[in-house]
Formats: sequence, C-alpha cells, structure tokens
Amino acid sequence: MSFSGVYVPVITPFDESGHVDKKALSEFVEVMIGNGVDGIVAAGTTGEAYALTFDERHHVISTVVKQTAGRVPVLAGVGGLSTHEAIDQAGLAKRLECDGLMLAAPAYVLPTPHELAVHVKKVVNSVGMATVLYDYPARTGVPFGVEALDELVDDELIQGIKEASGDLTRIPELGGRYGDKLQLICGADADSNTFMDAGVTCWIGGMANALPKAHAGIMDAATRAEAHAAVLPILEFIESGRYIAKTKALMNILGFDAAAVRGPLLPATDEDYATLRGLVEQAGDWAPRLV
Repeated sequence: MSFSGVYVPVITPFDESGHVDKKALSEFVEVMIGNGVDGIVAAGTTGEAYALTFDERHHVISTVVKQTAGRVPVLAGVGGLSTHEAIDQAGLAKRLECDGLMLAAPAYVLPTPHELAVHVKKVVNSVGMATVLYDYPARTGVPFGVEALDELVDDELIQGIKEASGDLTRIPELGGRYGDKLQLICGADADSNTFMDAGVTCWIGGMANALPKAHAGIMDAATRAEAHAAVLPILEFIESGRYIAKTKALMNILGFDAAAVRGPLLPATDEDYATLRGLVEQAGDWAPRLV
C-alpha cells in the first residue's frame, strides 16, 4: 500500500448526551472528502479513540468505512495497553474492511525495544494488514527507536511510520537507514514544511480536520511557503496544549459543530475561541469555512 497526500485522523463528534454522534460523523466524513483529503484514519488520537469503548470504536470505524464507500482509503487506529487488546482492535479493523492500520505503541507499559517489536509483529500478523507505525512518545511514553525498527522493517506488512516525535533529526536518520523499506509520513503540524522539503509525500495531520486546504497547500511545493506562513500561528497555538479541544473549537469556528470532547478533557475556553478567531482572520483564504 502506497501512502500519499493528506490523511485526516477524523475527530469523533459527540451528541448532547455525550454519545458518539454517528450522523454527524457521516456528515463530517463527507465534508472531508468534499475538501479533497486523500485518506482517512478512523479511531486515531484526534478521534479520542483512547476514550472509546470497544462498541463505540466499532460504531466509529464502521460509520467511516460505510460513508467513504471506497472513495479514499481508510486506516484504523490501533492502540491498546496489551498485545491482546491491540489484536482485538486490529481484528475489528479487518472485519470492518479497513484498508490498513495505524499502530501506536502501548501507552504506560514501557516495553523494551525488543518487546515492542514482538508486540507489533504479533498484532500486524494476526490480521495481515498493511500498517503504518505511529511514533508519538510524548503520548505513549515509548519511542519507535531504531532498535525496534531494525527488527520490524523486513516485515512486508509494516510499510510506513508516522513520525510525530518532534525530533526533526529523525527525518534524515530514518530515510538514510531504511530507504524504501519504511515510508516516512509526516506527523507534525508546525514543522510540516520541513518534512515536505525533505521529500515526504504523505501527511497524517490532526488539524486537517479544520484546515484541509492549508494542508494540501503545504504539501504543494508551489504554495508551501505561503500556506505554511499563513496558518503557522494557528498550528503553533493548537500544538501548545489542549490539541483536541482547540482543533474541535477551530472546526466549530469554520462551520462544523463538533466542539464537545470526552472527559477528562474539557472544551476550549472563551479565550481560546477569541484567539482562534483572530488567527483565522489573519490566515485569510488558507483557513476557509469547511461547509
């Protein structure tokens, strides 16, 4: 499976009772496709998958797969604190006919590099699906370092890595060490231009939920500098903390109501909204309404 373009890890809308709003999710998938995204990740970090029950995960993924109807590929996020749990999540993705997985390291557990590699192999090979690894140690506490990756790159199912560690030296390091064996995928927001300038051709970006036009513009060398400069203050503000609440608030400002988050997160504050409105105005045409 080749990964290219902008993949959006879609948010999970919640209704007034705090339940997953499948109707709103279907509508939002249509909004994303209409805005030209190249792929979708269901039940990822920005989708608050860590806060979903297994049944809710089923609802989210099945809704996304049904609504996309094969028009763009769908990856299912897989986490889990144990190998058993991650295998169950991967099995659900296979049953629901997703195109691949985005597999994070198990949070809190702190496996060794070898233990992490064994875990990944067991999960991926339990379903035989193309997989993007998700390197986000700030959230999981576990990096996909080269010791683990050295054990994984020869598995043909492990095809890429979403690099969200914040360490830009990883871009040349992983490219030089693994070449075509492991596709490097941008997992950064404010530093996305650095990835694209280095030749990266796919971006799995949470803020594409609100800024799909800017994401596509940053991926295009002809408009990269302009688009990046226009939305950089937004990207930096959202990355500075409370990422999901602020992303949902930005979506709300841009015309799609999905501001509710699931505890322990709290919604964005009035001050956040005021700041975001000002930044949207500064961004101009690169932050248009979603609908």
